[in-house]
Amino acid sequence: MSPKVVVSSGMARTDEIVQPLKDAGCTVVQTPPPPPVGMQVFTEQQKDEFFSDADAFVAGLRDQYSRDVLEACSRLKVGSSPVIGTEQIDVEAATELGIVIGYGAVPENFEGVAEAIVMLSAALLKQLPSKWEAVKQGGWMVPDVGRMVAKRTIGMIGVGNIGRGVARRLVGWETHLIAYDPYLKQSDVDELGITLVDLETLLHESDVVSVQVTLTNETRGMISDRELGLMRPTSYIINTARGPVIDEAALIRALDTGAIAGAGIDVWEIEPTRAENPLRQHPRVIATGHKIGHSVECYEALSVAAVENTLRGLRGEEPLYVRNPKVLPAWQERLARLTAVGAATS
Repeated sequence: MSPKVVVSSGMARTDEIVQPLKDAGCTVVQTPPPPPVGMQVFTEQQKDEFFSDADAFVAGLRDQYSRDVLEACSRLKVGSSPVIGTEQIDVEAATELGIVIGYGAVPENFEGVAEAIVMLSAALLKQLPSKWEAVKQGGWMVPDVGRMVAKRTIGMIGVGNIGRGVARRLVGWETHLIAYDPYLKQSDVDELGITLVDLETLLHESDVVSVQVTLTNETRGMISDRELGLMRPTSYIINTARGPVIDEAALIRALDTGAIAGAGIDVWEIEPTRAENPLRQHPRVIATGHKIGHSVECYEALSVAAVENTLRGLRGEEPLYVRNPKVLPAWQERLARLTAVGAATS
């Protein structure tokens, strides 16, 4: 009997995941597309239809794989996210249930975002929004010519793969790199030329603050009025991580009052963000729709990784990229139980 793989609809390049799984002998079932705005929450009927006999799933970003969905997956061997974000999956519940979760931690993903952060840092410091807008509107000169990137302090909140990529790219730019990451010690980042500081120091001293953290209960809303108030009127903030990390209302207030000089926003509290969101048209904001680091190369690599994560998990092999590595012993026990049940019922 071929393994059943549930693949969420509405993802970019879904066919590049579905067809290779079918070619590998899987029976692929696709869920309904998510709503235009917000998350798709599966009904009891859908949980029974799609997940009660599923061997694997590939979760789209706007389908909610909550604990109750995972508990309905009594035959599940592996779940995965086709991108690096896994907030649509209750990873903690998956770990407790012995389910391994693969994700899209491909180099093309985090390297592309690192490129974008460096690009946004330079664009903001050089006043690109106002210069571009002046020419588009038929004008020419603007009062503020901007500043050089050299000699500026770039502050990173979180130093994972993306932060390391940013640091490598800024070698030779003569910048001062500081970072806040409570999970690292100074010796972990010495080779990158980064100095670890506390969050308050980073916010006060940085010319550009880049948010590079995973969305968790700890990081949700970590940048609000107080934190933005610690920044200087000449400084900028960039968010390519996840929208809910920054309080959008607080960010709008900081921009409108001149508490900070500008922002680069690629991710939003609710996606797609509402049409009337002031950040879309703000004169000191570079706004993009959660694609600033995306590339042809990234999409190709993500599709390959999603397929490989799934097929490896179905074979009982560790996925290529594991989001919850501490689950691996319990996962092997789960696989053994599933195998025993399958043998007893065959």
